[in-house]
Amino acid sequence: GFDLPPPPRSCCIGRTKSMRVSILFASAAADTACTALPNPTACLNGTDCSWLMLKGACHHALSPEALGSPLRCCSSTHEDSLCQHRTDVLPDGSCSLEDSAQSGSFDITYATRMLHLAGAAYCPQDQVEGWSCGIHCSNTAGIESVTYIHDAAQKLAGLVAYDSQQNAAVVAFRGTVSSSIKDWAHDLAYTKTNPLTKYPDAGVHHGFWDSWKDVSDDVVSAVKQVMSTNGATKVLVTGHSLGAAMAADAAMDMKLSYGWETSVVNFGSPRAGDKNYEAALATEVPSFWRITHHHDLVPHVPPEKFGFYHSMTEVFFPDEDYTSLSHVVCDGSGEDATCSDKCAAELACTSVDDHLHYMGFVLGGDNCASAASIVV
Repeated sequence: GFDLPPPPRSCCIGRTKSMRVSILFASAAADTACTALPNPTACLNGTDCSWLMLKGACHHALSPEALGSPLRCCSSTHEDSLCQHRTDVLPDGSCSLEDSAQSGSFDITYATRMLHLAGAAYCPQDQVEGWSCGIHCSNTAGIESVTYIHDAAQKLAGLVAYDSQQNAAVVAFRGTVSSSIKDWAHDLAYTKTNPLTKYPDAGVHHGFWDSWKDVSDDVVSAVKQVMSTNGATKVLVTGHSLGAAMAADAAMDMKLSYGWETSVVNFGSPRAGDKNYEAALATEVPSFWRITHHHDLVPHVPPEKFGFYHSMTEVFFPDEDYTSLSHVVCDGSGEDATCSDKCAAELACTSVDDHLHYMGFVLGGDNCASAASIVV
């Protein structure tokens, strides 16, 4: 998986405490000059800056952003930089990131990258295809060959792309287009279907499965193109709200139908099926991280008492302050009573605001390059 952010360079470079403090303050003051440099060549033309491959941006070599970058994902000629790269020529794959599915542990840096992909799926087609959608696109460098997925009749949208930093196809789905997320959750039907020949007893939410199948031909075609063009062999899937449930169904269907290695990180997902479906997902898509936030209302529909059950593994962000990155990796049951289910017992899972705010970012159309109406 990703490296944890390295300890401050001050612990490792053998300077006195007073010298270390002055350097760190100087780097903060000088960061503005570096951030104005638009590409790796300009960034590394001097000796003070680092090009951060995950951000696609230039920062001072001793700035918090550079200090927090995985070392294999930055390039710098600064004398105190520990970046592994020292050149502005950065070929695809030089970052060599693996998703947290491979390590079996939750990685917040990788999850944040997937959150930005889920956020980008809310943006207009021209912005998505040009990868110019604002904060979500600017925070995910290395995204190439983007295909916009859209079903106007069903109001569904998403994207398929090649992630050169992970050598993978990525698939992201947006959430429901609705004027009221509370109305959507309240009106949600509780019917199931059994579409999986290999798992005939697995009950899948009928509406979520139908939504996936409405766009599956276009998604699969785009994924095949990414694989044939770039040699990718795995598919990383994400989504928010309705898109989170679609991500689960897409990962399962693509694994069973095409044998592709799939993994999921999703956000604010409703329950996508029953306990048999959860068990099938655990077998076929073992890398599955389901992220929840505080009192978000959507993870509590459809209700468990109607035979629905969450997939594992939940990662719960308990703080109301959505900028807090404090989190708990839950017990792996899918329905950990000490995580988001806790507020269900307290009848407090009613927050739309918590549903739209995850890990320091807003999900919806207002975070695109040109905000129109909020999409949830």
